[in-house]
Amino acid sequence: MALALAPTALAPTAPAQAETAAADPDGALAFIDKLADDAIAVWTDTNLTGDERQSTFRQLLYEGFYVTYISRLVLGRHRRTASPEQLSEYETLFPDYIINVFAARIGEYSNERFQILGTAPAGRRDVFVRSNILRPSAPPIATDWRVRKVGDEFKIVDLKVEGISMVVTQRDEFASKINQVGLEGLLDELRDKARVASASGTQSTNSAADPSVQP
Repeated sequence: MALALAPTALAPTAPAQAETAAADPDGALAFIDKLADDAIAVWTDTNLTGDERQSTFRQLLYEGFYVTYISRLVLGRHRRTASPEQLSEYETLFPDYIINVFAARIGEYSNERFQILGTAPAGRRDVFVRSNILRPSAPPIATDWRVRKVGDEFKIVDLKVEGISMVVTQRDEFASKINQVGLEGLLDELRDKARVASASGTQSTNSAADPSVQP
């Protein structure tokens, strides 16, 4: 579907606007389209073993999602009460954990068709790339990818499935866990759940989160 292009003639006083995903919706759409094509190629590659397929798929997600930013957003206000040691361990454990979560959620639909519908604004700097996961014997599943420009690269900062934000859901889950067993209890859970991805040898390629970026 052809999309309306953002104005190309920007005022000289606002050059930074060109660096946002909101100012380049077609670029964000192309980014998600390529990521989807790459993921489908992984899932349909009969030369890969199951473990190789999972490892390669997780690496794609590492490259596509802004994991370090998401880690800060998910921990939220509890960052302020964490000790330096706890915060350091959390930031080490979280990438493998969240990629497992995203991989499991997206991997459920690995044999379905992916249809990009277009884009929609998401705040001043982000854009939603809207898509459907088409299933042969069930209604389509609406998936909205929130995309942000980080330097010269596009990154996914959230994924909505049927209108439900996975990042907000994860933040609420972590907050509930911390209220029950404290931050150390959450770290115990992350240690256990991150082992699967760590054992695969997958490593995060995301840059450090930009603390000036607003949710």
